[in-house]
Amino acid sequence: MPEHFLVADRVMMSRINASAITVTEIIPHGVTSYGCCACCYAPDSCPGCAVCPCIKDPKYIVKEMEASKYIYVRENSIEWNQPVKVQKEGDCCGASCCLFRAQDQISVLYFDDPMFDNITDKSRCCNDCLTFCCGGEGELVQIDAKFCCGCCYRAVPPLFCAPVCCGPCCPIIKHQIWVAKASDAIRSIKGARDNAKERMKIG
Repeated sequence: MPEHFLVADRVMMSRINASAITVTEIIPHGVTSYGCCACCYAPDSCPGCAVCPCIKDPKYIVKEMEASKYIYVRENSIEWNQPVKVQKEGDCCGASCCLFRAQDQISVLYFDDPMFDNITDKSRCCNDCLTFCCGGEGELVQIDAKFCCGCCYRAVPPLFCAPVCCGPCCPIIKHQIWVAKASDAIRSIKGARDNAKERMKIG
């Protein structure tokens, strides 16, 4: 095995036997809801109608976006895809004027990552009620890292840190995952992380 495949202080990233790394669990992802006011889909040829509160995005893009979502718990990491809606390729400066497609946004976080410290439910208050009325993406799980006795978050340079009372716009280092049920997802992720660390004899 080539030596550069071995990462001394990041055991879970070392590709010693990558083919043996399997998906151990699939966590149900959050499903986009448009709220009780949305009663119909926008026509495929006129997606701009979706700016109205009573009209959803075209049905084809709603299906494509939901079909692209996944959350995989693997033996050494967690991988998830939270796609975004972008213009489809076309003839108008390389983009379509009427059609959209799902653009994958895939993230992988290894269980021995220093940022994989704190896993919390960051769902908004009265989420079920607000989702019914105004729409939503499911429940929100946040993965971040605190220090200084839990008083500060690790932040994006040049800040380096931010107080825990800092608002949601503060540039802390974090990963947010939309799930169907935050409590179940947190339990599964924590269990997989702790098992992996115990198996690999890490901290």
